[in-house]
Amino acid sequence: MGRKGGGARRYLWGAVVLLLLLSASLAALEYYGGRNQVAVIRIEGEVQDFSYADLLYRALRSPGVKAVVVEVNSPGGTVQACFETESAMRQLSREKPVVVTMKEYATSGAYLLSSASRYIFARSTTLTAGLGVIAIWVSYENWLEKEGIRYYRWSTGQLKDLGAEYRSPTEEENRYLQSLVENLLEEVMDRIKHNRPQLENVLGSLRDGSTLYGTEALARGLVDNLGTFEDAVEKARELAGLGKGEYRLVYFS
Repeated sequence: MGRKGGGARRYLWGAVVLLLLLSASLAALEYYGGRNQVAVIRIEGEVQDFSYADLLYRALRSPGVKAVVVEVNSPGGTVQACFETESAMRQLSREKPVVVTMKEYATSGAYLLSSASRYIFARSTTLTAGLGVIAIWVSYENWLEKEGIRYYRWSTGQLKDLGAEYRSPTEEENRYLQSLVENLLEEVMDRIKHNRPQLENVLGSLRDGSTLYGTEALARGLVDNLGTFEDAVEKARELAGLGKGEYRLVYFS
């Protein structure tokens, strides 16, 4: 009888443990995979790879995510990384409300990717715009010559060692690089105009790479409002048609 009673107790405790595990699993499912989520993605520092784009695509694929807040604090980054992130932002924004909230700065490529959202908040002193493309070539040719160091070059093409530190650019390379950055700037401008057509007549005055404070950016239409992170969350909720208290914030990282 004692052994049978012990077995029943073990069975009972096993059932309790199973029930607790099931409840925990359901709670986790509700929080991480449930409905009515507002995802938060933070773009911090230079955009140098596709990691932020991957987070945006993840939000796009997540059925429980109904809106996304993107917090931007970045000076931009490499051309291809910013282009990829902007493309991901644009695709996401077509499917779900995306609201950007700018912090201290969102310049160059960071403004480009922000322009692909549905709504942009900035602080009054946020530094933004600063549109442009830079290519840098550092040459140690004179130092090498002074030190008596000579170099020999064998190349399959005249541009194969473009940017080599052991020599300065030729006039042809200067023209080529200038053409390259100007063409990339046109691509940046075209993408911004596609995202925010109302800036058609504004972007010309920003081709010199000048920056604007948030209040100036608002006056020129580069951002939609001045506000905080909380304002951005509220706007995202509103655009997604969610009631107050009917959603969870989920941080993607």
